[in-house]
Formats: sequence, structure tokens, C-alpha cells
Amino acid sequence: MQNLLRILEVVQNSTEKWIIATIINVDGSAYLKEGTLMLISESGQTVGMISPGCLEEDLVIRCKELFLSKRPQTVTYDLRSIDDIGWGQGIGCNGVLTILLEPIDEKLRKELLFLKNSLENGKTVLHEKEFSNDSTLKSYSFEIDHGQEIIEKTNITRIQEGFKYTNLFTPPPVLLIFGAGEDAKPLVTLAAKIGFFLKLCDWRPGLCNEYHFPSANQYYIGGYPQKIMDQITLSKNDFVVIMSHNFSKDEEFLKNIINYDVRYIGILGSETRTKRLLKGKEYKNNLYYPIGLSIGAKGSEEIAVSIMAEIIQIFRQSHLK
Repeated sequence: MQNLLRILEVVQNSTEKWIIATIINVDGSAYLKEGTLMLISESGQTVGMISPGCLEEDLVIRCKELFLSKRPQTVTYDLRSIDDIGWGQGIGCNGVLTILLEPIDEKLRKELLFLKNSLENGKTVLHEKEFSNDSTLKSYSFEIDHGQEIIEKTNITRIQEGFKYTNLFTPPPVLLIFGAGEDAKPLVTLAAKIGFFLKLCDWRPGLCNEYHFPSANQYYIGGYPQKIMDQITLSKNDFVVIMSHNFSKDEEFLKNIINYDVRYIGILGSETRTKRLLKGKEYKNNLYYPIGLSIGAKGSEEIAVSIMAEIIQIFRQSHLK
């Protein structure tokens, strides 16, 4: 899972010149797949990654010329070598990567910001690029996908006098956290790094804000959990964690969210405490407690790891069905 929004935020906020690198084809196996993006600045800074580190240095060097020519370029790397001579540098990826390098001009910047806004609003975007036979980029487009065509997430198809690259950008998975206490900070930070869209909820405005949680995407504040829920839209693919440590607030929040058709509701605390919250009632199998994988976690950082491990496991299992 790539933190695509982080890359798009840099495009939106930075005043530097950037080139966006996209893996458009993988022949064989590779560390990352088609559709993976990385930014390279004129000063040599990178955001994101497209390999374990064996290609980035060469790409930065190549981009120095592209900042002058301002023309897109397609580069191919053969990573099949298992020695230290070739591009594989001993990692043995056993694949050939084709990467497109595009200087971000004003037109492309507007398209990328359209992508960012669409993903933040839960919309899927269909992205197409057309190439000539010599891999020269001829055109590209970003459009809201209405599900009219069923295609793979990424693919390459032959067209007259060239080929077309297609990629579906899907919204990042949403994690809603109720409770802006100190122990929520490592969870929010870790989830954001992984690529989740973070919705943070609490009744205390002094805690639930950008200052204390700069990695969160949205903040919801209300004196009562019901007021918070009135502000929130949830889907069947979303994840929820309840961790406010206030029994009455957790109880009310759980009461309001328990019947939502979401993928996961995790409750922090002992099994005894959670059963008190549930008042002996039976609910859907999307309720998880004690929260997190059983790894013997101690402290807020390790607990955050166990929670995200469980969430990722459920996320991946649902995508394999």
C-alpha cells in the first residue's frame, strides 16, 4: 500500500520543480508493481520509492537532464541479474521494469490535484496514457471512474501504432479513530505512513487537532458521540478503532456505530471491559476485541503495531477474495 496522498500533497504544497516517476510495466517479478509512483525534485529530493533503493540514484541523475528538456522519458531497467554488476545489484528481483519520467508542468499539476481531491472524496479515478511504438508518451487523461468498464487495476493494451497504459486509482482505506489521547499518536502516525486516510474523533478540541495529530486527514469534534457521528460518512470498507479510555464515551460511541456496515470495529481494552460495553449483546463478526494481533505488545508504540497488523491482515484478506 503506497501513501499516494502524501505524494500528491507534496505536488500541491511544494514550490520546487518535480518529476513524477511511474512504473508502467513489470515483466517478471519486482519489489513494487505497476502504478507505483515516486517524486524527484530538481534538488535531488525524493518522495516515495519504486525499488528497494537500487534505482533511485540513477533516476535522480537522469532527471537532471529532464528538468532542462522538459520532455517525458521512458526508461527500462533489467533487474534479473543476481550478481552485483547489473541493476539487480544482488537483490534478484527477476523482472524488467519500465518507468515513465514526467516533468510536472502546470497541466499535469492540475490533473494530479484533481486526482488528490477525487481520492479524498472517495472516488475512483481512471488514468490512461497512450504511447507510440518507441515508448514516447503521446497523451494522458484522468477521469472519474463510474464502474462502466471492468478492468484490471493496471494493464497494458496494444493500440494502433503504439500501446495504452491504464491504471485505476482507488481511494485509500479509511481508518476512523475515536479517542485523541496520547496513546493514539503512534497509531495515527503509523497508519498514515502505511497509507490509510485518517479520521480522528474526540469530544476535546484541545486534543483533536492538527497540532497534536499532524498526520490525521480530518478531525471531528462533538460534545457527544452522537454529534460526531452526525458529521461522519462511513462505508462498508472502512475501519474503526475505539480507544478513548472513557467508559461512558466509548459506550455511547459504540452504541452509535455498532450497526454500521463497516469492515472492522476494534475496541481497545480488556475483554471484561468490552463485554461490559456490549452489555451481553451479540453483534456482527466485524467486532474485534481485545484489539490487535496477539504479539505480546507492551506500550503504545507496540500496541499500534499490533492493531495495524490486524487491520492490514483483514484488509489484505478481503482483497484476495
